Amino acid sequence: MQNKNRPQEGTLLISRPLIGDGFFEQSVVYLTTHDQDGSMGFTLNKQSALIAQDFMNQLPGEDPIFYGGPVEGDALFYLHTLDTLNGAMPAGNGLFLGGDYTVLQDAIKTARELNLDSAKFKFFLGYSGWAAGQLEEEISHGTWIVLTPPFEIEPLSMTNEAWRIYMKTLGGEFALWANAPDDPSMN
Repeated sequence: MQNKNRPQEGTLLISRPLIGDGFFEQSVVYLTTHDQDGSMGFTLNKQSALIAQDFMNQLPGEDPIFYGGPVEGDALFYLHTLDTLNGAMPAGNGLFLGGDYTVLQDAIKTARELNLDSAKFKFFLGYSGWAAGQLEEEISHGTWIVLTPPFEIEPLSMTNEAWRIYMKTLGGEFALWANAPDDPSMN
């Protein structure tokens, strides 16, 4: 499959099967930045055993934290739909990155109290980053498939199964990988 889509803010990167990279194997990455200086994004489907409340004890509920990538793995990041959050940076498709931490906690509490489905959040440890030209090179070598909106699954709703769902959606040779074991030697 020749992928003609180009990476840009708000696109998804789907790792091809058996890329041989421990972290990015079976990954779905949302690009928040892509420019002449490089690229930044967050792996959406690698849930950790941690919850956001481990870091923000004022929050109600138990929001999972996802491994966003191998860069700055001890730093907490968040994507959300709150366009009014001070300091938040646009990340494409109505999503925003970061912003005032205290205001975020208050917004999440309010959204939960009012059952507002429109307010969505996803928390990450670390991020995925590429130097200038690095991502384009990986794409040219077939490491990534670039998808543009609309997406099969809303980015903030993705779970560990997202990669398999996208393999089915891509069809053809990729559909075979949707039901394959994580370790093909176990087949």
